[in-house]
Amino acid sequence: MKSVAGLIENVSCLLDRLIVVILQVSVGVLILDLNLAVLFRYLLKLPIVGTQEIALFLLAWITFLGASLSIKHHSMVAVTIVLEKLGKFAKAAQVLIQIVIFLFSLLFLLYGYQWVTSPHVLQIKTSALQLPAWIPYSIVPVSMMITMIFALHNIIRIFSGNAAAGKREEEML
Repeated sequence: MKSVAGLIENVSCLLDRLIVVILQVSVGVLILDLNLAVLFRYLLKLPIVGTQEIALFLLAWITFLGASLSIKHHSMVAVTIVLEKLGKFAKAAQVLIQIVIFLFSLLFLLYGYQWVTSPHVLQIKTSALQLPAWIPYSIVPVSMMITMIFALHNIIRIFSGNAAAGKREEEML
């Protein structure tokens, strides 16, 4: 069991670092894309085809990956007053919260995969860039799989008593 927990922890930490890099690059590309779109459209009167589509897809990917990362770092919006009042049942409530997150993500993973692999999505292309639509849409199942891994890692940390240490470690980042 410890080897599975260690594997989940290693995968979680690797995904954490990878997502942070992807988000940093994506935000930089999004800023560049939007600035170029404004520059070419309003100053040079030559709109670049696809800049709006690139911005839309990058924003979706940044949102979904950022939401996954917020699960790992316990930085999602929460009302903690109830959790603080539970006393000795707080640990059970934290596990229940992570299980609900895991099940929600599993449901969205299944439906997201079904949607992305449906014949309709596999056949269509995006309007401006003519990319296969499944490429930008694949963020839904991918981010849900990542969220499931992060929720499992959170459950392991709660049971091992490292949840508080994990929060302090993430606050230092």
